Amino acid sequence: MEEERNGSRERSAPYSPHHGTNPINSVEESSHDHRSKRRKHGPILEEEEDRISTLLDSILLRILSSLLTKDAIKTGVLSKRWAYLWTSVPSLCFTDTSFKNADVLATAVDESLLLHRAPKLTNFSVLFKYKPHLKRRVDRWVRFATTAKVDQLSLRLSASHLDPYENDTYKLPQHLYADEFVSELDFHFCEIKPNGLVGWSSLKRLCIGYTDLSEDVINKVLMGSPKLEFLKLQNCVDFNRFDILLESLRKLVIDSCSLTCHEPIELEIVAPKIESLEILGHFYGMTKCQIKDGSALVEVKLDFEISIDYESGEAEEVLKDSFEVVSELFENLHQVKKLFVGEWCLKSLLICYDEMSHSKSKEVYFKSSLRFLKTVKIFGFRKSFHIEEVFILVVEFLLKNAKVLEKLVITEPQVMQNETHDMLLKYLQVSQKLLSFPRASPRAVVMFPF
Repeated sequence: MEEERNGSRERSAPYSPHHGTNPINSVEESSHDHRSKRRKHGPILEEEEDRISTLLDSILLRILSSLLTKDAIKTGVLSKRWAYLWTSVPSLCFTDTSFKNADVLATAVDESLLLHRAPKLTNFSVLFKYKPHLKRRVDRWVRFATTAKVDQLSLRLSASHLDPYENDTYKLPQHLYADEFVSELDFHFCEIKPNGLVGWSSLKRLCIGYTDLSEDVINKVLMGSPKLEFLKLQNCVDFNRFDILLESLRKLVIDSCSLTCHEPIELEIVAPKIESLEILGHFYGMTKCQIKDGSALVEVKLDFEISIDYESGEAEEVLKDSFEVVSELFENLHQVKKLFVGEWCLKSLLICYDEMSHSKSKEVYFKSSLRFLKTVKIFGFRKSFHIEEVFILVVEFLLKNAKVLEKLVITEPQVMQNETHDMLLKYLQVSQKLLSFPRASPRAVVMFPF
């Protein structure tokens, strides 16, 4: 971390820019009256004073809130005007993206909270590699945030061992489950096990990543979050079935589950109120993914891949079964108006397309799932050329059978750079071929990333 490279002298400078000065006493004695006048009557532009420093405290605090806390603290050396302004910032964000300096970051957080005095926090965020001996300190940080009635709390931790599901993950304190003020929670590598009822009465957004999450815990969380609108689960294990009857929940994101040490994944989603569903990332050994009730679904994004053990003698058969997972999932999307499809799922749809020639009833059923579809987005334009036949056949099928289709967007997630003449010519040829296909919808427009 930068704090470690520069040493403790530079870290402490923002707290006490003048040698021999007690930072807390100096705030009260030397700047209290002057700052109070500035807040009430506005600044007076002094000779050679910069214009930013003359802004009201409320404006400067908004600027500082957009910075990492370590950078906000550094502004304390600019002048007396800035010396202690950071201590009233309502947003605190501490990060160690190197994941190497947990103890250094913990010390920086402790020092900052000791001097911080904003009565209300809008955001408290920590990103670092957690170690079990820091539990009491992290507990104090969480208590500090909840006492300040924090709106957004983020604990994006990382495991200290290769297996992120070992018992050294941070255990959320029980008092946090009764927080009635927090509106957004983001937990990574945190053990979520409420002893009693959950009381997140103001919670609207919840992201949980890299943890064991039983169906019982999920149900407790949903029952205790009556205003929850957005739920994201990333690399969570030990659950298979979602029964989401929560009236407020509108969007569900399930992102990856790639651990090989657990049983095959069989997802069942019962979510009659959800309008948007995203299934992303990598899933190891998924054998089922079904939407039992998605009657309110309007928008679906399928950009995932099912990983298999290619060393197995039955790899080809397992791969075919994996494609069937997507086929069955797609057949449950009758009412969807917006569909976003990634490359691997695109391959699976081709399998479905081929099977239609052998089953007339399946073809009719498959086509019926397109009757409300208005927008389709296909990811990975360049990447799809190694499966050009797949790409063209699926697009052709969609154009011929989606009767109310309005947009078919073929997008590229990466900026096209250093393309050869032959590659650009290839893009153009494929584009012209797609545009030549007949369309069931007179309003259908095909859009390309160039």
